[in-house]
Amino acid sequence: MKKKFGRVKRSKLEDICAVLQDVHGAPHVELRVYRRSADSVQQSLPGREGIAVPVQLLPDVLDMLEQTKKELIQQGLLHPSSPAYATTMEVGEEVPLRVGAPSRRGDSRREARLSLAVPVGCRLLDDAEPKTATGQTEDVSHGGTKAWLTERFSLFSKVELFMRIGEVNVQAQAQVVAAELHPVRKRYRHSFQWLGLSPEAKTALLKLTKSLAEAAKSTDPNP
Repeated sequence: MKKKFGRVKRSKLEDICAVLQDVHGAPHVELRVYRRSADSVQQSLPGREGIAVPVQLLPDVLDMLEQTKKELIQQGLLHPSSPAYATTMEVGEEVPLRVGAPSRRGDSRREARLSLAVPVGCRLLDDAEPKTATGQTEDVSHGGTKAWLTERFSLFSKVELFMRIGEVNVQAQAQVVAAELHPVRKRYRHSFQWLGLSPEAKTALLKLTKSLAEAAKSTDPNP
């Protein structure tokens, strides 16, 4: 039993990956640094840095990390973000975009994240456990999106997201790669990784990126 879940880019040639595998006959979630090949970003090899956590201890570890996050925020080493508002979304409803310039975070993401606040719907892709939620996006990129939802979805679960970007109604499958344990204003913050975007959705993101770049250029005091 071995399954690779999400990954976080640590540097130009390194990723931190979450992998489900057996350790002495028991299921563990392993966090390990993988080094990508210089000639192909699709190939990566496991490095020496890593830790394996028994599956049954994962909730306790997540609680510990959540407390660590709160303390870092209190010390000013980490800045929280929260939604300005949240709304429901009706099928086919046109909504205005509320967008900002691409995020200026100092990490090394593959794609720039664009601040985007639009209504979003979410449905769990599991017939045995029907679950839906509504909320609002925080940002979006070609790699995924962040959203605040009325319900919390389990880490690594697969969902279907519904939103509108510009003139395009986007319906795409995604995987939960991060989910806050505690709500803020009765909303849970999630990070999603796209499992596939339609050509129409990709075109809408490209148009949005272009319009934001043009808007930022027109307001630049030092052209």
